[in-house]
Amino acid sequence: MKRIIYGLLLCLSFGGCKQEQDGFSAFDSSFRNVRKVIVDNCIKSDLLLGRPFFIEYADSCVFIYDDLGDSLFVMVDLAERNCVYRFGTRGQGNNEFLQVASLHRMASDSSICTYDFYRHALSRIDVRNVKQGIKDYVVLKKDSLNSIDMLPTKYGSFIGLGFYENTMFSLLRENLTDFFYEYPYRDSRERRISNRLRGMAYQGTLRSAPSLDKFVFAMNTSPIFMLYTIEKDKIVEQYRWIGSYPVYRTEETEISRSAPLDASRPVGFIYAYATDNYVYLLYSGKSMKDYQADAFTGNVIYQVDWKGNPVRKYVSDKALSTFCVSDSDEMIYAVAKDNEPTLVKIDLSK
Repeated sequence: MKRIIYGLLLCLSFGGCKQEQDGFSAFDSSFRNVRKVIVDNCIKSDLLLGRPFFIEYADSCVFIYDDLGDSLFVMVDLAERNCVYRFGTRGQGNNEFLQVASLHRMASDSSICTYDFYRHALSRIDVRNVKQGIKDYVVLKKDSLNSIDMLPTKYGSFIGLGFYENTMFSLLRENLTDFFYEYPYRDSRERRISNRLRGMAYQGTLRSAPSLDKFVFAMNTSPIFMLYTIEKDKIVEQYRWIGSYPVYRTEETEISRSAPLDASRPVGFIYAYATDNYVYLLYSGKSMKDYQADAFTGNVIYQVDWKGNPVRKYVSDKALSTFCVSDSDEMIYAVAKDNEPTLVKIDLSK
């Protein structure tokens, strides 16, 4: 998802006055517990990264999707002397990938899954296979809805995120698909924009808790996030917070549609991560017009509980682009924007 929205914002800009982010100051000030944190290098050996986009934690390992690496994925085994494994190739053959859209947890702690945007398939990556050099990425679910992301649930079903005709989420069960909710809108005028087109202006990060019974959807384009619980036959929105709405215009022809964004507006939540206890939101607040690619970095992480209540605000000494959190909520693993992208850690237990 980050690659999709980055490309959209990088290429598009149009005039418009800067507006205050309605409600964001109140959101920020609601975090009475503020802690400054210092990043440390995660591993001592050199870990060369090209353009890392997604990061996931499972089985004491950190997985990274690196869009410019010779191998698409990097796995760092934190339990075994920080051993580094590289795997995954780009291509159209079996056990190859065309366009990785995300990394997600699975019910088993010994594996994660990744959604291929072009193949419309969710595949499993097994930790033990990676360590043994076995290239066997089993397809868990094929998608016929042209979803842009997908994650598994504890019930054996799957949740898709997409520019569907009237909705934002799909719940895919055996021989049955249900649809839930639509993309946000400022007023009745914006709601008249088709959901498919409006969704392009509300792209973001989809993350589930390790329990796979709840998830967060946080917007990149503006400070908005929603919290959901997953039931056997439905998705239930539990909390929604909207700091401001994106400013955009719509363009639609017989063969294409787009929603160019105002590049002078601040980017919202660059990335989100979820544990069973908390949701973490990495905030930018910088505009593409002023900061270009650096608008997709930030040094503030907001921690909220699953009811949306503020818990703590972390302020890092370095700008981060993506991150994950250990299941115990004691450690953040992140990619820091340094001279080169660097895997770092932040100890939250101190």
